[in-house]
Amino acid sequence: MFKKTLISLAVASSLGLTGCLSGGDEGANANPDYLIDDTTIDKSIVRPVYNPNPIAAEPAFPINADLILLLGATQSANYDFTGLSTGTSPADDAVNELSGFSASGAFTLKFDGSLNPLSVQAGASVFLLPLNVNDQVEGVPGALPNTNPSNIDGENPFDLASIPNFRADVVSIDGGSDNAIRVVPLEPLAEGQKYLVVATNSIVGADGQPIERSVEDVNLADGVLGNSALANVKSILQASDDLANGFLAQAVPQDTPESALAYTFTTNSDTDVLRAMMAPAAFGTALGEKIGFTAQLKAVRDNYPELNFSELTTKLGEIAELAAKLGAGQLDPATLTAQELASITALATITPLTEPADLQAAIGAEIGDTLHLPVPRPSFFYEAEQAADLATIQGLAALDPTNAIAQAAQQVEVSQGAITLPYFQSLPGETGAGIVAGSWSGSTSLEADLNENLAPGQTIFSFLRDIDGTLNVNGYFPFPQKNADTTVPVVVFNPSSTSRPAACVDGAKPNGVTIFQHGITVDRSVSMLPAILLAQSACQTVVAIDQPLHGLAGESTGTVAGLAELDEATLTTTVQATIQGLELQSNPALAPVIAQLNALISADYIGERHFGFTANASLQPVAADLASLSSGSLFINPLNMMNSRDNLRQGVVDLLNVAASIQTFDINKDFMPGDLAGVPVNFIGHSLGGISGTVFSALANDPTLNGTLNGIYAQAGAPLSSFEFPTLDSVVLHNTSGQVTRLIENSPAFSGRVLPGLANAGVLQETADFESFFYVFQSIVDAGDPVNFAKSLGGSTSNLLVTEVVGDTTVPNEANVNPLSPAFSAPLTGTEPLMALLELGAGGTNLADGNDLNLLQAGDTSSPNTPVAVFFDGSNPCSTANHGTFVVPQAPNSACPGGFAVTTDAFTVMVTQTASALSGLAVPATPSGIDALGTSPTLANALDQDEQLVP
Repeated sequence: MFKKTLISLAVASSLGLTGCLSGGDEGANANPDYLIDDTTIDKSIVRPVYNPNPIAAEPAFPINADLILLLGATQSANYDFTGLSTGTSPADDAVNELSGFSASGAFTLKFDGSLNPLSVQAGASVFLLPLNVNDQVEGVPGALPNTNPSNIDGENPFDLASIPNFRADVVSIDGGSDNAIRVVPLEPLAEGQKYLVVATNSIVGADGQPIERSVEDVNLADGVLGNSALANVKSILQASDDLANGFLAQAVPQDTPESALAYTFTTNSDTDVLRAMMAPAAFGTALGEKIGFTAQLKAVRDNYPELNFSELTTKLGEIAELAAKLGAGQLDPATLTAQELASITALATITPLTEPADLQAAIGAEIGDTLHLPVPRPSFFYEAEQAADLATIQGLAALDPTNAIAQAAQQVEVSQGAITLPYFQSLPGETGAGIVAGSWSGSTSLEADLNENLAPGQTIFSFLRDIDGTLNVNGYFPFPQKNADTTVPVVVFNPSSTSRPAACVDGAKPNGVTIFQHGITVDRSVSMLPAILLAQSACQTVVAIDQPLHGLAGESTGTVAGLAELDEATLTTTVQATIQGLELQSNPALAPVIAQLNALISADYIGERHFGFTANASLQPVAADLASLSSGSLFINPLNMMNSRDNLRQGVVDLLNVAASIQTFDINKDFMPGDLAGVPVNFIGHSLGGISGTVFSALANDPTLNGTLNGIYAQAGAPLSSFEFPTLDSVVLHNTSGQVTRLIENSPAFSGRVLPGLANAGVLQETADFESFFYVFQSIVDAGDPVNFAKSLGGSTSNLLVTEVVGDTTVPNEANVNPLSPAFSAPLTGTEPLMALLELGAGGTNLADGNDLNLLQAGDTSSPNTPVAVFFDGSNPCSTANHGTFVVPQAPNSACPGGFAVTTDAFTVMVTQTASALSGLAVPATPSGIDALGTSPTLANALDQDEQLVP
């Protein structure tokens, strides 16, 4: 396979872009900017703000142009097709890690004058065209990303059957009027897909004149080059323009418009990182192709250390041709240089080491080691206590002995304990800096082990690095480095074994196990009230952990008082005593239990997940005692986009490992793990817990990934072969959303915490800088954003319940019709767009018709089967429903009478409906005669479905 690669290598000089990105006024590659004072240029004509010369004094091209990803090819021998920016802002840092652009984010095309909005129409004057792209290395698709526009299939360039659903909005930015076009996806674009953006001269300015190409674009693409280093940029511009005009000639054969702006961009495939962490074997072939290619590249690089990446790939092609001629007896070795001979010898040496069977064996040995695999993790639980003895429950009973929660708690036990989870983020260090500075990096341990597996004692390959030598983790290389093992808290609410709830069908095991994940800035304690009711009424065992950087905190040691802080000393002492007692039994069958317990207390960190740090006014970590901590205050980090993204991803990986571990929990303390084995597993996510939970659920219920993972289990031998990773029976999502970045902008609760900081840095709403910042942010966050996983979940999971509180001020219902002023419209942000995407995944076409996702709104008295979307009346957050109702039905609120919001009726309905969904039953609209439902006024507008033609 890799011999063919050597002969048919296709990268060659097409990667060459610039000789050096020095300023436009210095160095050997200086290329004077085109200074246009030419009076023959009609400046009344509106043109795109587009200067595609990357070494001009002030280059200006769209934030998602492929050029951004290609500029590093000639800067160093290190290059991995990620972006290149020389700035130091958070956005610049993020650009340097981009492997592609957002599949969901809206991007802005700025013009130098006002446009007539009526002339701007998606699919008529603005086009977003999917392109067919050949492998960068012929026959080896996993070797290199298909970023380079030179690989577009010239014979069949367009995939017209896959044109996306998008909108072209005219907006005003930077103080102008109608001077920009926002290309707004109405569904996520295809991942890892190259698109051609075209704006035609059918668009006219405010004065009615057709727009024209920018002067800089014309001069560079069609004029005489002032710098030969720009030849490949010129070729890319010409190719884009030719593609655009060729398409227009076919699409509009009469009165054919011309392209006024044409460029390509490539969406990232960074969601593959989480998919690879679910089932790494599914990515084994592509990993082998990367090893094979980079081994060849290293063979040349070792002998030509002075060459940059573009030159190295060219040289590799040349060496491959020489090797082929030499092997065929067509070349006298005496004519070769010492470097050429050494390179040919090195290539001949690595070829037998990288045969497919060798690669498969080497990679297989790393699965579950340096390649993450969700497996049962070490866990430990203290003796169970009665839920009725928890402080909050005692308080409820004291106020009203007939309180439903207090009554239910008498048939529920609570077990607090710890579980060891792999940690891919950075540990805080002494100052806490690691919490905000860290982000996931590529696995160098995997690289080292694979080299050792293939050629002991040698380094025969090195994965592609960024220009600074960093091994990035992205869709091209979806394998992160584990940085630590952390032993963190877990709490289980279990139907009582001595006062068994009537709903239980088994005397020992529950009807199901439900993983509960909480929202932002709270903690695992908020699972308490719904969990007690679900355990008693639906015989569900509810398992809750904290989100990353969250944990029990504050004066009440948790949002809902009653749980205990995980203390390292107490846990260690208790587990050590347990181990000693087990060792005294001299029972070989207990050896695996003892090993797991030793691993639990040998973790790199033991304690609450906030690590004892909280955010100061500058969003920097400071150490604090528990009473002074704010849970989750460091989770959103606009100063480090990758850090925010990886907090989300870490939360998803945690859930995968908890789901794998449930079957080994030992809650009854008989040291025979398996108390919860063999029962259905469900999931509930609230707010942020629904964000990470949508992604987790989509992965867990993906039939290919789930089947691959269980195939690995089956082949692994004991003890893993006796386990099974679950498919979730039911998924319940309360008050959640997709497109996280625009959620932050449109949330009254969160925008005020983030936007002022950006404004202080000069990044203001309704400016090109702001739009670029949020587009880059979304490009980074795409990797773990529910917007990219919702269709998959809707297609795989029929037992689905999704709810919203109409008028929610934390997670907006939508931001399409009513964005939070002055934000631009964001049709993929909010609960209703997420519902619509789930419904599309289930085969529907229109959320409002209620055909594929049943709807429960005000006035309904039915009990439909799942999937169901429920809308709660939020007209008075003090008495009807609010964002936190499902977890805290009575909450302090200074705006409410008596200083408390009391939304117990809606809470009762929410919990009853959730219990029904978890039990596989119909979902009642008005359980116990309680009518808590509302009506969404914007449901029909979800994803602009009200404006689309019925097929």
